[in-house]
Amino acid sequence: MFQVWTTDALAEWCTSLELAEMPEAVIAKAEDCLLDVIACAIAGRDAEATARVAGVASAQYRDGPAHVWFGAERLHPTGAAFVNSTAASILDLDDGHRGPCGHPGAAVIPTALAVAQETNAGGDALLGAIIAGYEVCTRIGASEHRIAYHTGNWSGFGAAAAAARLRGLGAGHLAHALAITAYHGPRIADLTLSADMGSNVKESLPWSVVVGLNAADLASKGFSGCRDALDIDERFKPGHATSGLGESFQIMRTYFKRYSACRWVHAAVEALLRMMDEHGLAANDIESVHVETFRQAANLNNLADPPSTESAQYSLPFCLGLAATKGEEALMPMAANDLHDPAAVAFANKVTVVCDEDLAAGYPDTVPSRVTLNTRSGPFEVLIERPWGEPDGAVGRADLIGKFRALAAGRISDHRANAIIAAVENLRNGPIEPLIQLLGAPMDALRETAHG
Repeated sequence: MFQVWTTDALAEWCTSLELAEMPEAVIAKAEDCLLDVIACAIAGRDAEATARVAGVASAQYRDGPAHVWFGAERLHPTGAAFVNSTAASILDLDDGHRGPCGHPGAAVIPTALAVAQETNAGGDALLGAIIAGYEVCTRIGASEHRIAYHTGNWSGFGAAAAAARLRGLGAGHLAHALAITAYHGPRIADLTLSADMGSNVKESLPWSVVVGLNAADLASKGFSGCRDALDIDERFKPGHATSGLGESFQIMRTYFKRYSACRWVHAAVEALLRMMDEHGLAANDIESVHVETFRQAANLNNLADPPSTESAQYSLPFCLGLAATKGEEALMPMAANDLHDPAAVAFANKVTVVCDEDLAAGYPDTVPSRVTLNTRSGPFEVLIERPWGEPDGAVGRADLIGKFRALAAGRISDHRANAIIAAVENLRNGPIEPLIQLLGAPMDALRETAHG
C-alpha cells in the first residue's frame, strides 16, 4: 500500500490552495493578522534586542531585495525576515494560537512579506502564503503528543511553507522543505520550559524563520529530508496534522494580545483593572492580591522585580504592579524605563499566585485567572476565563486598528499609519508595492513627518 506522508499531504494542500476559493472570513483573518504583526513590529523596532539582531543580519545578509521594516536597509530575505520577526515578537504583543501554544504570526508574516518582495508577488499571493503558513505550522505544532511551549519548534514550518509557495516550488520540493525543517529546527528547546524566561532568545521564534527559509532554499536545489519526519508515532499523533485539512482553517483560531506580556498573564491583569475601575480603587487602596490560576501561569518566573523587560513579560506580579500603578497603557507596550519602578515593585510584592486545579482543568482551551483584591473596603473578586482578543468574534477589525494606532502613535505619523491600514485592506485587490514602500521608510523620517 502506498504511504502518503504528512509532509506530502500538507505540501500538496499548500501548493494547490487558491485564494479565490477561501472563505471570506479566512481572508479577512489573514488581513487582521498582517495588520497586527506590523503594529507589533512598529513597537518593537527600537528594542535593544532588535538592534542587536539587525547588526548581525546586516553583516551576514547584506545587499538583498527585502526591506528591514522601518529601517534604511535592504537585505537578503532571510536576513530581513530575521530582523522583522524579532521586532514583531520581542515585546510579546504578537498573536498566538492555543493549538500548539505559541505565536505563528511573527514567523509566517515577516517571511511572507520578505519573499513576496523578492518575487514581486501580488497581494493575493501574499495573503495565500500567509494562510498556508499559519495552517501548516499550527497543525504540525498541535500534532505533537506533548505541548512544546517554544514557538520555534514548529513556526519554522510555516516560514518554509510561505516561502516555498511564493517561490513557486512544487509539492515535492515543499514536502522536503518541511522534512528538512523538522530536523534543522531548534528542537532542543522543547525539552523543558526554561526557568530563564528573561533572555533575548525567548521562544527561538526568529531563528525558526532562518531555519524555514534555508530549508526552502535547500529543497529547491534538490536537498532531501526525511519525508516521514512528521509521522513518528512516539512524537506525533497519527493523522492529527491533516485531520480536516481544507475544511477547517486554523488561522481562525488565532488570538490577539492587548498587553506586552505572556498570554498567561492577561486574564489576571484584566480582572485587576476591571475591579479597580468598577470600585474606584487606587493602587494604595489594595492591601493584598491573591491570584488563582492554571499551573503554567503559576509556574512563570513571577518575580516582583524582574531584571529585564523580557523577564518582566513573564512575571504576573510585576505586570499587575505596572497595571495598578500606571494603568494598562504601561503594558501597551511595556517600556524598559519602567523596570524597577518602586511603586510597581511594591505592588508586585503584595501579590501571591497559586495554582487552582479546577482552573487548570480548562487549560489550554481557556487561560483563566481568579483575582481577589483585599482592600480597606473589603474583598472583591473576579474570574476571567477568556481575556481580550480570543478568537470568538468579540474583537474585530476596528479593535485591531485601535491597537495599531495606539502602538504607532509617536513612532510614525498619523498619515503613514492610515496609509498602512489602507494598504493592508486593499491587498487582495492589487500589488504589494504600496505596503512595501510604507514599511521600508525609515522610522526617523516618519517621526519627522509626524512633527513637521
